[in-house]
Amino acid sequence: MNNADFLIRFSSPRLGYGSVVLDNSELLEIPQGVSVVLGPNGAGKSTLGLVMEKGRYAYGNRLEFARPDMKVRMLTFTDIHSFTGIDVVSHEQRLESTVNDFVPTVAELVGQLASDGEWLRLCESFALRDVMDKRINYLSSGELRKLLVVNALRSRPDLLVLDNPYIGLDSASRLELDAALRSLPARGTSVVMLLCDPADIPAYAVAVLPMDGRTLLPLVTDRAAIDALRSQTPVCEGIDASQLPLRPEAEGDDYEVAFSITDGHVSYGDRRIISGLDWTVRRGERWALTGPNGSGKSLLLSMICGDHPQAYANRITLFDRRRGSGESIWEIKDRIGYVCPEMQLYFRSPLPVVDVVAQGLRSALNRYARITDSERSEALAWLRLMAISHLKDLTFDRLSSGEQRMVLLARAFIRQPRLLILDEPLHGLDAPAKQRIRRLTDLLTGRNSTSLIFVSHYPHEIPSGVSHTKTLTKM
Repeated sequence: MNNADFLIRFSSPRLGYGSVVLDNSELLEIPQGVSVVLGPNGAGKSTLGLVMEKGRYAYGNRLEFARPDMKVRMLTFTDIHSFTGIDVVSHEQRLESTVNDFVPTVAELVGQLASDGEWLRLCESFALRDVMDKRINYLSSGELRKLLVVNALRSRPDLLVLDNPYIGLDSASRLELDAALRSLPARGTSVVMLLCDPADIPAYAVAVLPMDGRTLLPLVTDRAAIDALRSQTPVCEGIDASQLPLRPEAEGDDYEVAFSITDGHVSYGDRRIISGLDWTVRRGERWALTGPNGSGKSLLLSMICGDHPQAYANRITLFDRRRGSGESIWEIKDRIGYVCPEMQLYFRSPLPVVDVVAQGLRSALNRYARITDSERSEALAWLRLMAISHLKDLTFDRLSSGEQRMVLLARAFIRQPRLLILDEPLHGLDAPAKQRIRRLTDLLTGRNSTSLIFVSHYPHEIPSGVSHTKTLTKM
């Protein structure tokens, strides 16, 4: 890019963007190449990314760039909204059932780019050539993530800031992304990754900037020191079942099958996504749902929750009742605890965290009534179990993405539902939080008769109590 021995130099003791201010203990220089900003959820990583992209003049930030006209592009998962031009007003129902007729295909969205040589080369390297005819809302989270990265690279920025770039990617897609990112510096684009788990630091990173408590710590460039960071295994404090608030099972809640689908089929036009699927999740069973990006995992979950329009065309049973036998979508949701990446994107509550969690105790149709003292007390108990009680009075929309995910998980746990569905719940969480969620999932589903469907691309993320696995294949 140039002959400078640094990419960005931070020379201000205080950096900030929006309402967040970061402390900088010393002069810091981010080198060219691939670097990592590492810190726990809420440390201020995304704020630092915004400082790099847009905050050159906010808070008196003193940033020196390798070149005055250097082009910086930051990519976050929330860019999905701006990329699609679609706004979703309710987190209760997925995109498929609300705006399907108005959503463009990938080819329609990119227009003339669909025949651009550079665009096609990038799509080929990320295995995206076969998604051009799919509507944007039918892309898997991993496919959409890769499309966003490709779109960002097309503008050839001098610096690409990626906020948790591995979220939603299966192992193969992750390798594809790593191969692409590793090659970018040679093409004139440096990369800064914002990561919260040391295990995600790529082997080719040339520097790591740790953050803690919204403070920038000394830069790590020594290879052995970086490898030591990558091998860290933080341990969260122990939790046992006696710490979980007791909630009795509902009277008359006797069923044998939490969910089943027989000869399941889902197609988008001529494209078959699911075919001949048979699967039964019995009361109290704990399942892992696996499969590559685009195999239909999130789609299947949306059918279970009644959000997908093709659910009614399939033989689905929920809690021993055939789907479509007269129950409402809200009756279904009242017995299911569900957290997915889409929910985090669409949930934009300005309420305090403790009230957001307490709402999980309510039925869907009574969710916004005034929170009682007993409900708030139970919510506080779960916030303590999640180690996020310090967030209780903050409004949900002011939290970091990792903190928001923890709050939504607490909101699902507090109900102690009959069926708990967790779609990639650990992505974007720091290592201690991941351990805590796995432990709480085991404890919650290990008592009463809660059934579990846990979606993950990585075997080491699956809770130890899971004893069944269903694997979908990409057709």
